[in-house]
Amino acid sequence: MIIDASNVAATRKRPWPFSRVVDVREAWLRDHPGTDAVAVLDASVRPVLDDQHLVEQAERAHWLEVHQGDADDRILALAEQFDAAIVSSDNFRYARREHSWLQGNGSRVWSVRRMRGQIMFSPRQLGVASDEEIERDRQRKLTKAGLLRKDAEVRFRCTSAPGGCLRGGEVLLPRQVNKDGARWYCLSCGYEAVELIAEPPLPDGPDGGPVQVTVQHGYTVRRTITVPADGLTLGRASHSRPGVTDVTQGLGRDEADEISRTHLRIFLDDDGKPLVEHVPEQHLNVSFLNPELDFVGRPQSGRLATALPYALEDGDELHLGPGTVRLRIRCGGEL
Repeated sequence: MIIDASNVAATRKRPWPFSRVVDVREAWLRDHPGTDAVAVLDASVRPVLDDQHLVEQAERAHWLEVHQGDADDRILALAEQFDAAIVSSDNFRYARREHSWLQGNGSRVWSVRRMRGQIMFSPRQLGVASDEEIERDRQRKLTKAGLLRKDAEVRFRCTSAPGGCLRGGEVLLPRQVNKDGARWYCLSCGYEAVELIAEPPLPDGPDGGPVQVTVQHGYTVRRTITVPADGLTLGRASHSRPGVTDVTQGLGRDEADEISRTHLRIFLDDDGKPLVEHVPEQHLNVSFLNPELDFVGRPQSGRLATALPYALEDGDELHLGPGTVRLRIRCGGEL
């Protein structure tokens, strides 16, 4: 298994705790005895990590690779080489042309959630991305990563632990580093400096804003709901169930009957990240996460099991019943 270390460690408050990566690795090895787990970390993220002694221990134990360049590309290359699973909240949509195994709901990508202090792994339902979506995400990745222009002056970052150097974690100009062979070093402290291929973006997540659910009937938006701290139950309206948010208003009777009175629960983990649980028995009504659609728009894959929590990520889409009712998930920010 390959851990996206920057993604797993990231929180809205810096420094990011590398102990989160250690905990996830140990949990995976407990759950999957006889397997191995390694992590890949973007080198330019290292200075914003707490627990630097744990980073060094992981490097000495050879289960952490600090990668210069695009860590996502390295993660995908390792996963393809070793037919390995990935733990990350990224949907890797930008890379689906090069890595076609990411397309559909049979992917090897897992999310991680923390519920009452316990680590839980949830298989991702990535769905199928169109050529337009892939190209859009390729462009977004370039913009968000802040890739340096080819004509821009090269920059570096001192990888000294916070407090270990006056320039620790700062962006350095070429005159502030010294080259020895193929490596660069900070002139102030002698610690290694990494070339900035990209500035590490602060990952989006629920800590940056509320988790929101947009209810659609087909492609028509009906309402947007914020998920409260105690969660949200969605289904068909009933006076006997005042705690259920109605998603069927405006539908015909036959279409509404495809939605159970208590159909889905969306709730938050310890970090404020969303999960979903299908409530009714599957022989009654059904739910799908990021499904592939047939020629008339009905979901064909990604069916949720009853009473099993599934992690939700920004941009995920749930289809209820035959797919007339759709829920779009937004984690932080505006829809």
